[in-house]
Amino acid sequence: MKTQPGQPETLAIVIVDSGMGGLSICAEIASGLSEKRSFRQVVLTYFNAWPEQNRGYNALPGMADRIRVFNSALLAIEGLAPDIILIACNTLSILYPQTPFAAAARVPVMGIIDFGVEMVYEQLQRYPESQAIILGTLTTVETRTHAIALINKGIASERIIGQPCDQLATKIESGPESAVVSQMIDRFIREAAGKVRPQATPVFAVFGCTHYGYSRGLFEASLKRHIGEQIRIINPNTAMSHHLLDQYRSGVVAETDVQVRVVSRIIWRDEMVNAIAASLLAMSPPTAEALRNYRPDPDLFAV
Repeated sequence: MKTQPGQPETLAIVIVDSGMGGLSICAEIASGLSEKRSFRQVVLTYFNAWPEQNRGYNALPGMADRIRVFNSALLAIEGLAPDIILIACNTLSILYPQTPFAAAARVPVMGIIDFGVEMVYEQLQRYPESQAIILGTLTTVETRTHAIALINKGIASERIIGQPCDQLATKIESGPESAVVSQMIDRFIREAAGKVRPQATPVFAVFGCTHYGYSRGLFEASLKRHIGEQIRIINPNTAMSHHLLDQYRSGVVAETDVQVRVVSRIIWRDEMVNAIAASLLAMSPPTAEALRNYRPDPDLFAV
């Protein structure tokens, strides 16, 4: 995917997530491509694949339904003619290989799980006495996708701790630094701390959900309180955005026109939009603005 002479002057990227977590990845990519000036025009589409107004993927009846619905979203994304698709969601990254779309994909597709696994593996290899806590949704933790991949790479299973953080992502969207989010994080970290070996050093807390970076400060405080100063956070969001940006040469054009749009099948509450837009503003004003002007479309994809 390195840029070459004669490469088209436009780039279309679709970033798909179930919610607002991956918007931080979208913001970093928007900012990075504007600075790098690799293309004359970049169209970034943030595609919220949350299926129904009051029911997400974890609330669907079973795995078959989750795969079917996400495949439907992917087919709609294909209709946008992207050059690359980024799955900025751990739950959806787990579902992706099982979709019919994956078997016939005609454009590159990157899932965030792979970045998380590689980051954790590197650190566990470097520090033989360390442990990793995988923080994520019920689907992310219960499927043990990170753990299985790490075990297959030779990491002992007892070094990997799964900690489900049920409903935390939803609460973060309403206020990343709210009292409710703080209390939930503290409860989950306290549970995880009980599974850590006393001699483990360092302990890596892995954000297995793209939403968690919005509340990084609360996580850091709770991790230090319950586990100690030997804690280190691994956030795959940045690894995904940096990997994409590294594919392209800098200074190819004088200026890049970066257009960001946000589409969603469901309607987000104003408090959610405003809370996340405020978190994105410093990194990428266009992304924050696109979120505030997002387009709800109940026919975005079939459920």
